[in-house]
Amino acid sequence: MKFQWILFTFSLLAGVVNAQTVDTLDRHWPRYISLDQYLQPFLTADTIYDELVMPLSDGNSLPNGKLLFPVKTILSVRDAYLGQTFEEGKDWVWEGQRLILTDSSRIPFFREQDLVYSEKQEGYSQPGKLPGTYVLFSEGELFHAKQLAVTYLPDRSGESLHRRLPHSEHLPRTLQKLQAHKPLHVVFYGNSIETGANSSGVQHVPPFMPNWTELFIYRLRQHFGGKISYSNQAVGGKTAAWGVEEVDSRVSAQHPDLVVIGFGMNDGTFKVAPEEFVGQIKAIMDHVSRDNPTCEFIVITPMLANPTAIQHQVQLAYRDPLLALSKKGIAIADMTYWHQWLLTHKAYQDMTGNNINHPNDYLARWYAQVLIALLIEHTSKI
Repeated sequence: MKFQWILFTFSLLAGVVNAQTVDTLDRHWPRYISLDQYLQPFLTADTIYDELVMPLSDGNSLPNGKLLFPVKTILSVRDAYLGQTFEEGKDWVWEGQRLILTDSSRIPFFREQDLVYSEKQEGYSQPGKLPGTYVLFSEGELFHAKQLAVTYLPDRSGESLHRRLPHSEHLPRTLQKLQAHKPLHVVFYGNSIETGANSSGVQHVPPFMPNWTELFIYRLRQHFGGKISYSNQAVGGKTAAWGVEEVDSRVSAQHPDLVVIGFGMNDGTFKVAPEEFVGQIKAIMDHVSRDNPTCEFIVITPMLANPTAIQHQVQLAYRDPLLALSKKGIAIADMTYWHQWLLTHKAYQDMTGNNINHPNDYLARWYAQVLIALLIEHTSKI
């Protein structure tokens, strides 16, 4: 029965988020957000714009959520649509890194028992990792509607370790073309995460943020200029085995200069053995390189599924063998590492759009920033 539920989820996603072939970077979002602000690296930015927080209640304390960094001052707290501003003192207060709702707050929240429960809610449940449990699930606006966008000044005075997003020396051909303003064609290949599932732009709701693949292209165009084209050939619900079957027609035939490969979430759910999965990733690259010998690759280690959901299986086991693929022509975007690190500071619900295995706008910005840093050093100004 659980296997059938997983298949149902994959078929649902495959019907909603398919390959993108139209450049939509200039639609809608400029009325709501600044991509320059959104792409300032979280780790060093003077201002954190619209960090998403899901207020949660454990039944013993007021609903609250945690910000990633210590706070110097909070500038604004809005709903995730950026249409309603909530007032300090009336709706929320803050202590340390926690945003706490007041007794009279207008801000919606989830109780912990709303997220994992024993009686299935039709249309809003997926089987839990623990037998006999269900996990709240929605591909619509259920989670977006209850997340808060917090803009604040981080207090970095006590930071003992200054983290930086790693730069790569393994993409020399790509970097040379970018620096010389030569045409560059990028193909994205993967599953629903690569299609941008649950990003507000894909859901067609404010603030209409472009998906992370588009954010990556936006920043490359802005920083390097030149003609940078792209095609997103990812399809929801797919695995690397499908990727091998379809790579010639979907990727190789486009004669790409750079291919971004992001399988792993669904493979992990189906417990595909790490050696088999990595063999399929290698096969995808081999197929592309056969017809496009100068093509380079970015391979993404997968974000993690919700630990309470049945989809959370062997995704973490893919990280080390994927890291071992790194060499000239192959750079690794280690999203597994960054998502793990984020989860030591923030709730899973702060970073998900469906509460199972999709990023929201906030985690999508991390995807974009991690990939951007491979080609543009973290210290470069926006």
